[in-house]
Amino acid sequence: MSPIISSGNTFQGCERFSVPPNHSPSIAKLMSNYDKVPYPDFIHPATHPGNMAAIGRLHGVNAPPPESCRVLELACGPGGNLISLATLLPSSHFEGIDLAAGHVKTGNAMIGKLGLSNIQLHQGRIEDWVTEAESDEERFDYIIVHGAYSWVPEEARQAILAICQLRLSDNGVALISYNTYPGWHQRQMARDIMRFHADGIEDPPTRLRHGKALLSSVAQNVPQGSAYRVALEEELQALDRANEAYLFHEQFEDTNRPCYFHEFATEAASHCLQTIAEADWGDSTYEQVRPDVASALASLPKIRRAQTLDFFRRRTFRQTLLCRDSVAVSEQLQSSAMESMHFVTSSKLEGDQITGANGLSGTVDHPMTQAAIGRLVDQYPSSISFEELCSTADSQEPDSLATLKADLFNLVCVGLVTVSASPTEAFREVSSHPRATALSREQVLLGDTVTNLRHQPIRLDDTTAHLVRCCDGQSDHASLIESMIAYAMANGGLIEGDQVVTGEENLRPLVNSKMKSNLQRLAAMALLVG
Repeated sequence: MSPIISSGNTFQGCERFSVPPNHSPSIAKLMSNYDKVPYPDFIHPATHPGNMAAIGRLHGVNAPPPESCRVLELACGPGGNLISLATLLPSSHFEGIDLAAGHVKTGNAMIGKLGLSNIQLHQGRIEDWVTEAESDEERFDYIIVHGAYSWVPEEARQAILAICQLRLSDNGVALISYNTYPGWHQRQMARDIMRFHADGIEDPPTRLRHGKALLSSVAQNVPQGSAYRVALEEELQALDRANEAYLFHEQFEDTNRPCYFHEFATEAASHCLQTIAEADWGDSTYEQVRPDVASALASLPKIRRAQTLDFFRRRTFRQTLLCRDSVAVSEQLQSSAMESMHFVTSSKLEGDQITGANGLSGTVDHPMTQAAIGRLVDQYPSSISFEELCSTADSQEPDSLATLKADLFNLVCVGLVTVSASPTEAFREVSSHPRATALSREQVLLGDTVTNLRHQPIRLDDTTAHLVRCCDGQSDHASLIESMIAYAMANGGLIEGDQVVTGEENLRPLVNSKMKSNLQRLAAMALLVG
């Protein structure tokens, strides 16, 4: 869909936004930087419409059904996030826009390989999409802006909010991510040090190397144990863990404007938008805050409460969900909305103890809840609807059903169970001719990270990546074994424990013994569709 020409109308009480017609020097430089260093094609699980709809509905927003929605992503990069969603929701429509022509070309090439007809990527400025929708077909149920708001000039930031104002459907939900204070005060210090030392260096890898070198030198020459050194070492550790292309844009672009949450909420309100909650459940809880402090926070107005919690957490980043200010958003979570949800958990259940991958644990006392959680554990990575969980528990007693709903609600709130407005269907059992998702089989040709059926990024080692390539639905287990033996022999063998196994006579029994468990591992990672 091309940008729509404005009819000249506007919403009552909302300030109209206009943008200059020509590219500014900062935009031209930004385009050049992204062409030189393409932005990593990250996947953002929180942007799945099923997640956005679930959180919206639990806050009283009647968010549109994810299975048949319209989605727009601004600054979509090479389109990986949107392409994954398009494969998962084939009856929905997706559009993306990005400034860098190279990004769009790469994304469209992948769309062509996958044969997708429900997604379009456009090259252009965000500002060009500040136009009013003249029909429902020109509105979007979900708008995603991940990794742009803090990193673009002021006119583009205002355009992002204006697009959400003008293009969201009546109960539509937008997700905007951005860097936040107070945490970014420390990160900004590190950014300033690196940019100062790398000033005048054109080559991106060299700029990054010189910047990190000075930051490291400063940290090593600050007294051990001092607050300054601790802060610098924290930033160096974060830099070492991050993708280099991401770091270049995060640390060396001219624009990186963090803000306080209350400032973002005020800016959104000026465009007739209101905040709903954070797109990640854990970002809205009172974890690691004393009970008396949590009680005091709960009594504060919504925006002030969230901002105060940011001070306690030294928050650096937010993924905020917004909707029109005409929509009634509930201050209290609506547990009744759970009845239409789908649930999944990667937690472990031993007796009455449930332990999550996030390290949290809890006690599940009620037998009906234990039975429901047990089935969720057994069915992972597929989801189960609330209705199915109730039937599994084999009880229709009102008190038991109410207990199950309350227990699930609490487990969702602490992150031990995940809830979504749309189901996840994955093959848990390995077939005779395993087939990995078409997207993952294309992705392993480009790098070490693939996207699973839960819209999550999974990093694979080289051997597992090759197995994914081979799982084309045509090869049986015997053929897969032969393919993996040939791969191992061509690449110096396989590592088993602290040994490298080489030679066909040694590799054959090893691959034979490992094939079943490795295929089951792909199924557990939600990568198999047959």
